[in-house]
Amino acid sequence: MCSMPAATLRVASIPFAAQRGAVDHNVARVVAHIDRAARAGVGLAVFPEASLTGGIDSRAASAGDARRTHRADLKALAVGIDSPCVRAVAAAVDRTGVAAGVGLIERAASGELYDSYAVCLPGGERHVHRMLQTDGQPHIARGDAFTVFDTPAGWRLAVLVGGDHYLVENARMASLLGAALLVAPQACPDAATMGSEADETNAWTRHALPARALDNGMFVVYSDGGYGAIVDPFGRIVARGEHGAADDGMIVADLDPALIGTSPGQRWLDARRPDLYARLARASHAGAATFEPRSANARGSIAMSFATVRRV
Repeated sequence: MCSMPAATLRVASIPFAAQRGAVDHNVARVVAHIDRAARAGVGLAVFPEASLTGGIDSRAASAGDARRTHRADLKALAVGIDSPCVRAVAAAVDRTGVAAGVGLIERAASGELYDSYAVCLPGGERHVHRMLQTDGQPHIARGDAFTVFDTPAGWRLAVLVGGDHYLVENARMASLLGAALLVAPQACPDAATMGSEADETNAWTRHALPARALDNGMFVVYSDGGYGAIVDPFGRIVARGEHGAADDGMIVADLDPALIGTSPGQRWLDARRPDLYARLARASHAGAATFEPRSANARGSIAMSFATVRRV
């Protein structure tokens, strides 16, 4: 079911902890990394969730009260998808030829706030994913579309951000839409403020994403504030690294498309029985745990599409 790429792609996971609200500083680091990636022959650089603006205040999460991160604080942090910081990244992409994915708290034209991720491609094209699973954040709106698109290099990419990784259905949908590579940024929970909860969350994600790669026969590139990994379609971690906030490390691997066609996950996809899976499209049964608060407004079904923004 995968859209099979024809050529090898060199990718880089670039984990670093963005400084919350220090947009100019964060952009300068991102641009410097893109230049380094170009010198290393990288075709796609993957930065963490909210790598341009910084994200949700981890102190609120550690207290179990997301409302401590007030809407006014997030609104001050948020930027538009065509803001100067995104345009600076797009300009570096055009100059170097290295596609790059960067995260931000987005302020939409409607006034809603999103946890978004923009993949900038050479030539000015941008694809924007808005996080689908907001994990109880009351001031962050939920996206309503899967983001899957083709690159000039011939690879079909999908993007999932943060809480999107917690549901196995999201990665499976990306695969069914033909993705050969899942771009998987996340914001690393702060162990200093969240303690064992942060350790458990980090460990779960780092174990779950290789499983998603194996299940669906696709590559995964993961990046958070302190760790990065590149996983092949057999669920094998082919490159990984841990880096501190001041470290300029870059995790690089060459993705061989031949591995996709021979992976168990692709064979398992051919053996699926969709006639048995109607229950997956129904609402959770009464009393089932959900990631979204019960007081949240229903936003309808999730559309399968992607957003494309071109610079003018």
